[in-house]
Amino acid sequence: MKTSVNRSVVLGVVLGLALAFAQGPQRVGGNVMQANLVTKVAPVYPAEAKQNGIQGTVRFEVTIDKDGHVAQLNVVSGPAELVLSAMDAVKQWVYKPTLLNGEPVTVLTTVDVNYTLTQ
Repeated sequence: MKTSVNRSVVLGVVLGLALAFAQGPQRVGGNVMQANLVTKVAPVYPAEAKQNGIQGTVRFEVTIDKDGHVAQLNVVSGPAELVLSAMDAVKQWVYKPTLLNGEPVTVLTTVDVNYTLTQ
């Protein structure tokens, strides 16, 4: 016995699942988001960290809202002496809104802020 499936019903189910999936933040790679960065504020190297020769990378998990603004920062790793400086800078970054099926979505990505001392 052959059953036929109404294409509009299938399409509706697929679109409904896509919309449900789109409700939460979409994970996007850091390199992709770097290309969408519109405003990047450079961090200020903390004087005490400089004097003590502290360098390294501060990594954040960042939530970017539908408008492209940083909505939330969570520290993943990095020297404690550099975290606040990196956080102050990244909070000011602005991205082009990320679109899914033409609609802006909230994005979850990873951001690295590098601190190196010149010799």
